[in-house]
Amino acid sequence: MSRFAFIIWLYCILLFQIRICYPQDNSECGCICESGVKVGVVEDNGVEDRSSEVSKDTQNSEPETQPLNNGKTSEKENPSTTEQGPVNRALNCMEAIAGTSRSGVYKIQIPQLKLRSVDVYCDDDTDGGGWLVFQRRVSFEEDFFRDWESYKNGFGDVSTNFWFGLDKLHVLTSTCDHELYIKLKKRRGDQYYAKYTMFRIGSEAEGYALKVLGAYSGTAGSSLRYHLGMKFSTIDRDNDLNRSHNCAYYFRGGWWFNDCLISNLNGLFLEILDCGVYWKSLQDAPLGFSEMMIRPKETCWRKLMKKSLI
Repeated sequence: MSRFAFIIWLYCILLFQIRICYPQDNSECGCICESGVKVGVVEDNGVEDRSSEVSKDTQNSEPETQPLNNGKTSEKENPSTTEQGPVNRALNCMEAIAGTSRSGVYKIQIPQLKLRSVDVYCDDDTDGGGWLVFQRRVSFEEDFFRDWESYKNGFGDVSTNFWFGLDKLHVLTSTCDHELYIKLKKRRGDQYYAKYTMFRIGSEAEGYALKVLGAYSGTAGSSLRYHLGMKFSTIDRDNDLNRSHNCAYYFRGGWWFNDCLISNLNGLFLEILDCGVYWKSLQDAPLGFSEMMIRPKETCWRKLMKKSLI
C-alpha cells in the first residue's frame, strides 16, 4: 500500500513540474523554450580568453589516503571560517588520489578561502585520472533551480547530484591553468564527452564569468563555446544578454547564459529537450546524466609540485 502511495505521489510531482514548464497560458510559462532564445552554430577555433572583457577585481598533517564514504557540499559554507581539525595538504585531486588511484570522495584544502577540509569527488578512471568533479546530474532529487548564494557556495551531495560552488571553482581555476572534461549520457544510454584544453572562471566581482575556454575535442560537440565570456546567472541575479527575460528563470537553473543558450546542464531533470539538461549538439534525445570536471594542466602541476617542496 505504501509503495502504491509513493508511486502516486511521485507521479503528481512530475506532473506538477511538467505543468510549470508547459502551462496552457504561455504568458505565465516558467520554461518557455523558444521565447527569446537565439541558437547558432559556434565555431571552435582553439583557446579563447575573454578576461579583458570582464571588469577586474582585487584579488601540517598527511594527506587523505582513503576515499570517504560520502560527503556533503554545504549550502552556507563561510569562506572566512577555518574548519577545525588537522590540515589536509592536498590542493587538488591529483594530490589527494595519488596514494590510492581510486575514484571516490576525498578531502582537499583551499587556503585562499581558509578552507582546510573540503569534500571533493575525484575521478581517476577518465582520461588519465586526477579529475575534480564540480557538477553532476544523475536524478531529479536535487533541485538546481537555486539562488546566487547557493551556486556561490555549493549544494548537494558530492556522491550523487551536486554543484561544487563558484567561489571554490574560481579560486582553483585562477590559481593555475586547468582543463575541462564534460561527460554526457542520453537517457537511452549513449555516452559522449567534450574536453577543453583550458577553463577559467572569474571572481564574484566579475560575475563568475566564463573567462577562458580552450580548444575542443570529443564526441559531444562544442556546445559550451557560445557561452564564453558570459557571466553566471541565477533566478535572483540576471546577468545574461537577453533583454526580455531572465534566462535562469525561464530555463530553471543557474548557468553562463548568453541570449539565451545552446547548453544548460543545470536545467530541469525531465525528459524535455530544450528545458531540461541540455546540450544542443545532442538535442535529438534528452540527457539523463552530466558531469563536469577540472584537472590542473601539466604546467600547473609542475608549479604546484615546486611550491610543495619549499
